[in-house]
Amino acid sequence: MKRKLRHWALCALIASGSTMAAWSLSKIRFFQVLNLKACDSHFVVRGAQPTSNIVLLTGDQKAMDTFPELRLFWNKHYADAIQAAGEAGARVIGLDLAFAIPIDEWKPGYDEMLAGAVSTSPIPVVCGFASDINSNPAAQRLPINMIAGALGLSAFANLTTDTDDFIRNQELFEGAAFNANDAPAAHSLALRVVEKYLNAEMEFKDGQATLQGQPISMSTPRTIAINYAGGPNTFPRVSLADFEAAAKAGNREQLRKWVNGKIVLIGSEAKEDRFDTPFYTMFEGAIWRTSGVEVHANAVRTLLDRLYLKPVPEWGRTLGLLLATGATVLIATSLRASRASAWMLIQISGILISTHLLFRWGLILSTSEMLLATTICLMASVIYRFATAEKRGNLFRRAVSLFVGKQLATSLDESEDIALSGKRLNVTILFTDIRGFTAFTEKACDEQGPEAVVKMLNEYMAAMVAIIVKYHGHVNKFIGDGILAVFSDDDDGAVPGDHALRTVRCATEMVTLPGQFQTGSGIHTGLVVVGNVGSADKMEYTVLGDTVNLASRLESLNKEHHTKLLMTGVTQSMLGEKVETVHLGEVPVRGKAQPIPLYTVASLVAKAAVNA
Repeated sequence: MKRKLRHWALCALIASGSTMAAWSLSKIRFFQVLNLKACDSHFVVRGAQPTSNIVLLTGDQKAMDTFPELRLFWNKHYADAIQAAGEAGARVIGLDLAFAIPIDEWKPGYDEMLAGAVSTSPIPVVCGFASDINSNPAAQRLPINMIAGALGLSAFANLTTDTDDFIRNQELFEGAAFNANDAPAAHSLALRVVEKYLNAEMEFKDGQATLQGQPISMSTPRTIAINYAGGPNTFPRVSLADFEAAAKAGNREQLRKWVNGKIVLIGSEAKEDRFDTPFYTMFEGAIWRTSGVEVHANAVRTLLDRLYLKPVPEWGRTLGLLLATGATVLIATSLRASRASAWMLIQISGILISTHLLFRWGLILSTSEMLLATTICLMASVIYRFATAEKRGNLFRRAVSLFVGKQLATSLDESEDIALSGKRLNVTILFTDIRGFTAFTEKACDEQGPEAVVKMLNEYMAAMVAIIVKYHGHVNKFIGDGILAVFSDDDDGAVPGDHALRTVRCATEMVTLPGQFQTGSGIHTGLVVVGNVGSADKMEYTVLGDTVNLASRLESLNKEHHTKLLMTGVTQSMLGEKVETVHLGEVPVRGKAQPIPLYTVASLVAKAAVNA
């Protein structure tokens, strides 16, 4: 239970930490721009949307080729367009133009002509100004600027740029005045056009702007996110040259078809008046940049149709990040790699779809921030899983080594498979047993209790196993108070053919180890089958064959021969002159046609004689 609680606590820490990391990284400019680009992708995926009540009269290339004057002197053409649009039934006109210098010196009467068209128009004509060029006294004294200011028809045409110089937002009005005598805050061209179209002024109270009683959803203070209808050339447009030609020809039907009941925005399509917008991100070249007048048209549409885009509340942003990181850490730490990969793809798809659906509903939840948090969490989860998996793997490897032997642990590491299998090996088998353990157990249980017996047995086994490991043998199993150990050429540090020598030396040390238990041992060398025996549900790694049986029988003969160690002639023949042995005779063994010669270590016989 504690381990599970610790695991889930660490998972929660990874999820929350990844959320905080993504949140913090979003304050860095690189990730800020990345978030903006991710938002742009929603426009591209959504595609263009239809527009109906806004038309653009543009000073395009055709107008430049048709009008003989430089664009600076087009006041007469603007005045003709204003008059014709008003007579054709337009609702409101917006001039995305800034008039900074008088032109009477070159075109006498042109400044008054344009101002007169604005003042006598049957519909409102909102006149744009640029804050940086209209602040000089000469611009302020121009008739067009004076009449627009007097009639409340002036508005700033400045566009609001983001950190990467893209136009995604539009400031609607200047900051509030500090003094009562200060001029009212200027409104943007888009806001003033919508106000005149709706015949309602924006109201600002308690930090909330409203239009016709409906709140204007701000992305940041005094600013809306422009919900672009599409890329360049999305709005219907008419060349100023064609519009003027239709007016001069008296083609009122065509004029009404173009502008009747609509908002008319007049502006330039010159290259210097084009800007990067979300739809520019997929292409290159000036033709994929949006003209300033069309940017204003998109801002007008956003306000008029209340297609506001605003960031999700901070609690929603936090919840979204936590859900993403929580799902990531759950997938990464709980599922196999193949399934985790599939589920991560599903999660990423879910993030892409859900953030896009929110965008269509007018809420911006940064896709890139969500993916960033997911990526950070995935990396942290993989590191955590790798660390815990390695720890758990070491634990199970150690458990396999302890319970069934190092050979099986090594075999599993190499084969990475658990199966019923086996192989033949020439090994030396060692059987040991405690002499008189049954009687000792009964007496010790009565006097000290079973816990004391188990403790003494564990201490004894620990000492015996340590000796076996010392000689590079492997404990295959414990049989009550006995031990079955295997020595072979596959042992670590083994010299080919030395397994019999290592076994005899190991057994000699075991049977002579001081303690309250007396140990007997039987040793035989021969072929055995080593492998997994059992079923797919339950297996046991063991050694099989007559060699094992004979070693067990030799161990039981120690009592009859008053010895502690008995080995067969096969084992003795492999010792050479490295261990002095004593031949004890031959004994018949069940299942064997010929008697088996018995040997023991000479030093054990000498020691037994001295003790006797």
